[in-house]
Amino acid sequence: MPGRKLYTSLFLALLFIVIFLVKDRFTMGLYQDEFHYLPTAVLFSSEPIPSINLLTSYNELNTPIPFILGGWVLRVFGEDIQHLRLLTFFTSFCLLMLFVWFSPEKTKRFYLCLGGLLLFPNYYLCSVYYYTDIFAMLFVLAGIVAYLRNAHWISLLSLVAAVACRQYMLAFPAAIAAFEIFKHLKWSKNPGVILKSIFADKTWIYYFLAVLSIVPWVILWHGPAPAPVMAEQHYDSDKLVQYNFGYLMYASVVVAVYYILPEMLITSRFSHFLDYPKRNPKLFIAFLVIIAGIIVFFPAKQAYNPYFTWPYLGYFDQLLMTIGVTGILKQIVFGILMLVTLVRFVSPNFTLSTWMFLLNILLLGKAQLSWDKYSLPMIMALWFLAMYDEHWGLSPSESENKPNVLNVNY
Repeated sequence: MPGRKLYTSLFLALLFIVIFLVKDRFTMGLYQDEFHYLPTAVLFSSEPIPSINLLTSYNELNTPIPFILGGWVLRVFGEDIQHLRLLTFFTSFCLLMLFVWFSPEKTKRFYLCLGGLLLFPNYYLCSVYYYTDIFAMLFVLAGIVAYLRNAHWISLLSLVAAVACRQYMLAFPAAIAAFEIFKHLKWSKNPGVILKSIFADKTWIYYFLAVLSIVPWVILWHGPAPAPVMAEQHYDSDKLVQYNFGYLMYASVVVAVYYILPEMLITSRFSHFLDYPKRNPKLFIAFLVIIAGIIVFFPAKQAYNPYFTWPYLGYFDQLLMTIGVTGILKQIVFGILMLVTLVRFVSPNFTLSTWMFLLNILLLGKAQLSWDKYSLPMIMALWFLAMYDEHWGLSPSESENKPNVLNVNY
């Protein structure tokens, strides 16, 4: 319905104008990470095409595209945080236009999915301040849109750009590559049969190349980020060999709180969760064992060091602790929500949404911190894909003759 998309776009444009005015045209003082992001953008403004020396020495953990773009803006318009915030704000608006105009023409979930994205607490913060997340998210969404339209070269370039904004965006091309491989894979004792089935459709190669785009950065830095800033933020080589299962659990909790519960409450589709233990008893028991193991041996708790002193895992963790849910009780709440998330996404039929969920949370187990914001790109992707899955959660009789358009979910 072009009318719906047009009216929504006009409303969003008006909303952005109001926010621009309410935020005093983005002239307020520096906010949190902007204190070091601004100097980094200024540094890149001196080299429109950054040198190897600059790329190996700039004082940030993130890959550099947001700072290169920021440097270009500062070089043209002057060294003012307002210009960088306007760049971020414009990028956020472009992301929403992509979300709106490339949604399915006929979907009852349009406003649910758009609202789900906008109501994620960090979306607003990442849009009105000079943060790097929105740039990565725009390229991720562009890559997903291009993939769904079989424009694989465009998708490849978009996802390579996403990885060049934030390293952990590699979860998205990895998810698409895995989905493409396994939907055609034929298991056999004959390795030749397996190999032939993998190469029967070579679409996955585009996305495997996008994953490999992280390699030049690792070679350049001799690690996942420039060494000096890793040491400064206490993400040193000793911690690289560690894996934090508590972070993995909290990332699953964030998906439950900001995606699954709103979806379930608004669509009133509860039967999948009630029937799952009967339909997939082995998986359900495995989930219970895994979650119990995490609660007992790897409870979710935030990193705490001289660089990072906020005690909460994220906003939802802060809410629980504010109302008195702490200790083992809090870990049990986390475990229940993780179970809900696993039941929602993991079944014998792995879908694109399943792969995106699994690879994102597995990667977030290697993060230096736990933070709701780190799950925002994944939440955005899941809400977008949900519009292609009108009939998720319906019983077999209800969903009969209602095919899943792009097999992007159950």
